Amino acid sequence: MLWEHERVNKWRPTNRPKFSICCMNGKVQLPTIKKPPMLLEKLIKNQHPLSSHFMKYIRQYNNMFSFTSMGGRIDKTINNGNAPYIFRLNGENRHLIESLLPMEGQAPKFAQLYIFDSKDEIADRMAFAR
Repeated sequence: MLWEHERVNKWRPTNRPKFSICCMNGKVQLPTIKKPPMLLEKLIKNQHPLSSHFMKYIRQYNNMFSFTSMGGRIDKTINNGNAPYIFRLNGENRHLIESLLPMEGQAPKFAQLYIFDSKDEIADRMAFAR
C-alpha cells in the first residue's frame, strides 16, 4: 500500500495511479496477509480472558520468540492511555543477543531457548515472558 503522492506522474490526475518504488511497476505481486492463528487473533482483539496480560507483555512475548531483542533507552512517559500505544526509543538503538549457551547458573534466553536442551524448556520460555 502506498500514499497517493508516491505514484508515478504525480502532476497528472488519474483514477488508476501507477507506482514503481516498491513493486517494479506491478511486476512484483505480494501475497495477501494470512490470518493469524485463532488464539493469537482472540488475544489481540481482547476476546480472550488472558488478553490484557498478553497485551501488557506483548513486547516480551515477541522478544521471547526472537533470536535477538531490540534494546535501548525506552521512553515510557509518552503513553498515558488516551491514544494508541507508541513505542519510542531515545538515543542509540541496539540488539540484545547472548551466546548460544547460557552462562553457568543463568536461565536461557533469546536463541538459547531453542538451542538449550532442557526438560524444562517450556517453563524456561514462560518464565522469560513474565
